[in-house]
Amino acid sequence: MDNKIICENRTYADAMQTHDHKFVQLIIPLQGVLNIKTDAKELKLDEAHLFLLPPSCQHTFWAKDHNKFLVLDIPQFMFQLGELDRFPGGRNYEMNEKWKAIRFLLLSEADNTLEPSRISSLFHYFYPILTEHKIPDSAKYIQQHYNEDISLEKLAALEHYTVSYFCSWFKGLMKCTPMEFLKKTRIERSKQLLLGTNLNILQIAWEVGYAHQSSLNRIFQDIEGVTPAEFRRNNMKKS
Repeated sequence: MDNKIICENRTYADAMQTHDHKFVQLIIPLQGVLNIKTDAKELKLDEAHLFLLPPSCQHTFWAKDHNKFLVLDIPQFMFQLGELDRFPGGRNYEMNEKWKAIRFLLLSEADNTLEPSRISSLFHYFYPILTEHKIPDSAKYIQQHYNEDISLEKLAALEHYTVSYFCSWFKGLMKCTPMEFLKKTRIERSKQLLLGTNLNILQIAWEVGYAHQSSLNRIFQDIEGVTPAEFRRNNMKKS
């Protein structure tokens, strides 16, 4: 491709194809489902999501039913250096109201070869949305379900990654492993309960997902340097 964005409507066949390309690809569903598989991700791209495929990322794709997609082929140089390293294997986005509006604008310019600058202008508008750093769905899930049994398989599935890849990806993004993030989330919640309620330590352990008080004591002391009882006592004195 040359040094401009190509934006066009495309359909995909039901026969599996595998390739890669030097440009970035943004795939926005209009109708149907596209199956995409990379070394790290596997997902069914439906009308509720869109997908960013980084350059030189080998991927297999196919669509069994009638389908239509708005596809942008974007030169790699249009992304800041190192930006695409944060999306190994691709990144999927929820088709929220903002993306629906962007899709509408892109559709009005699709296949317009006479004024490609309009597509570039639109790209510069949604580039910050495309590359913004957001807490991943797996971390949000931990924050919402910290008092439940949470498996790595469940968390990896939320990001459409294999378990082994997910663990290294999560650590690179969040600077800790998924299980460390779970422990930290539970301890932060236990601190709130220690200072904001009259629950005893065993009850707080149950509230944050530990079956035994000893588990909370051990992990709390590892992270905070004091036991839960000492933390409560020390902070009650200050107040």
